[in-house]
Amino acid sequence: MDIIDVLIVEDESNIAELHAHFINKTFRFKAVGIAGNLAEARTMIRILKPKLILLDNYLPDGQGLNLIKDLIDSKNSGDIIFITAASDMVTVREAVRSGVFDYLLKPIAYDRLQDTLNRYLKYTNSLKSTDRVNQRLVDDLFNFQSRDMNNDNLPKGIDELTLNKVKAAFKIATPAHTADSLSTTVQISKTTSRRYLEYCTAGNYLIAKIEHGRVGRPERVYYKSEQ
Repeated sequence: MDIIDVLIVEDESNIAELHAHFINKTFRFKAVGIAGNLAEARTMIRILKPKLILLDNYLPDGQGLNLIKDLIDSKNSGDIIFITAASDMVTVREAVRSGVFDYLLKPIAYDRLQDTLNRYLKYTNSLKSTDRVNQRLVDDLFNFQSRDMNNDNLPKGIDELTLNKVKAAFKIATPAHTADSLSTTVQISKTTSRRYLEYCTAGNYLIAKIEHGRVGRPERVYYKSEQ
């Protein structure tokens, strides 16, 4: 399973650390560095070659837009999620013309960033799916940058990113989980854990069995379905 290396370019250290903490808790993403200005960013991009860059616009030695233009000129393959307080249409237009994957306004809402990362995973997976393209695939690649591409088949209260984490918990770690153990593994509340476990059971991804716990009380234990 590929891990997506992320570089954070942000001059406010407390915000940068919050970004890094969020990224490192997100399935398949890893913060590999923090740059506080454009000069540091250019050096770290050259050395680390990150797949994705969270980029602020207002930096001590220039604007993030200038870094985007440099990356285009150098044919660097890193994708950009622009995170900035710049709400003027000129900046938005330049960012869109430069091909940023998404544009998030400060103060950032992390559920919005999670949505962006979820769509970015779909985008990168589609890029790897084939060497040849048709119109449908091209349409999908462009539309993954639109929030309308959220999976409408998932019911309210179930998001794809958390669902992927839950499913991964049954592949990577323990072959069985209770609501308590899954809550600890995936770092979600016990109520949320139950909701995802029951959803996966209804879809036959998991099976549930009533077993007696250490204190003798029955509890629901969930196992990966063999089908």
